[in-house]
Amino acid sequence: MKKINFDKKFAIIILILLVIMTFATKFNGNTDVKDYSNVAKFFSGDLNSKIRSSHSYLYGFIHSPFVGLFENFLIFKITSLASIFLIIISVYLISNKNKKALWLILASPISWYMAPWISPIQIATLFFLWSYNFIKKFDKENKLKQLFLSGFLAGISWAFWDGILFFIPLLYISFMYDKKLSKLIFLLMAILVGLIPRLILDHFLFGFSLFGIIRHISASLTLTFLGGFYGQESLVGIWKFLLVLIYLPLFTYLIINKKDSKNRKKSTIFIILSIILLIINSQVRFVFLLFPIIILQIYDRLNNKQYFVQLLFFLIISLITINPYLIQITNDTNANSLDAVFFNLENLYISSEFKSDILKEDLKKIGLEYTGEIFLVGNKPDTYADLAELYWGSRIKELVSIQDYNLKENP
Repeated sequence: MKKINFDKKFAIIILILLVIMTFATKFNGNTDVKDYSNVAKFFSGDLNSKIRSSHSYLYGFIHSPFVGLFENFLIFKITSLASIFLIIISVYLISNKNKKALWLILASPISWYMAPWISPIQIATLFFLWSYNFIKKFDKENKLKQLFLSGFLAGISWAFWDGILFFIPLLYISFMYDKKLSKLIFLLMAILVGLIPRLILDHFLFGFSLFGIIRHISASLTLTFLGGFYGQESLVGIWKFLLVLIYLPLFTYLIINKKDSKNRKKSTIFIILSIILLIINSQVRFVFLLFPIIILQIYDRLNNKQYFVQLLFFLIISLITINPYLIQITNDTNANSLDAVFFNLENLYISSEFKSDILKEDLKKIGLEYTGEIFLVGNKPDTYADLAELYWGSRIKELVSIQDYNLKENP
């Protein structure tokens, strides 16, 4: 019987620790989470409110049977971990089983950052990574099968997550600018095929297959040029930008090399354009999409010293990253992720009581005392979604957003 070598043993230990941390912490994300959890509850028939717009109705839909069956959101963490494991394996395979690439992706702080999140970014990244791999192969070998697979997988990634719409054009601008128009049309058709599950679901929900796509593009333009519906600032803060830099590899600059082949330069162009996009819209979550591709572009350029420096840096940032998650195994805090620590420095708190547990008990009592009633929820437009996510039961008839109420009263 073949013995498991040290590398494999250590890799397995890291993955086990990642699983334990993900399931043990009560943290499941702090941005757009209700867009997915409440959609899953809606499809399972357990949501006591209306659903708002979501960056992925499909993502919530595929999880809904398990959410309804077990009345919790554990399935989201399972699929998050599965996606991350498959991304790690994919990087290993695409790099021709290179151990440097394997350890860099295993130790990457962004993987630990994203593991507990209820988010479609993980599964979208998996499909996008292979889309990138096939467009690289097509650029070298000019086989239509590879072009179709790239477009098809890009379409699936878009079906799962609206945000990837910013990155897909950058990928194909980088690789298709010197190709014939007929190839570009073929690619667009392949993307459309990948989008079919989303188009069908949108047609079922809204009677118009392109509703979600048009809504997202319109919302993005509004946020960019008008500051959003709730007064969001379009200019990003310095803290967000610094956090994005922290999660990128130290030696990302190694992607640039004048002696590179044209094919490799196209990858460099895509990465540079994507980093510019991250500077404009500095969200740590978005680094996860780009990270595996950067690793594949630099792993073979790191000398031994650079490799160990990078690995050590990743391990340090990973340990810092998981601290807020570990705190939330037994305690509640408003510093629930590394970025939240920076943004709440002036009013940090840690409590032995979880606010979510208190709210769950209060909702149960309210349901028992006022069975069948409709409740108006304020003071913020989306506060109702927090309560709707927490409540499991049928005694409360509906939780209504204060914004919906005001719009009805003052059309």
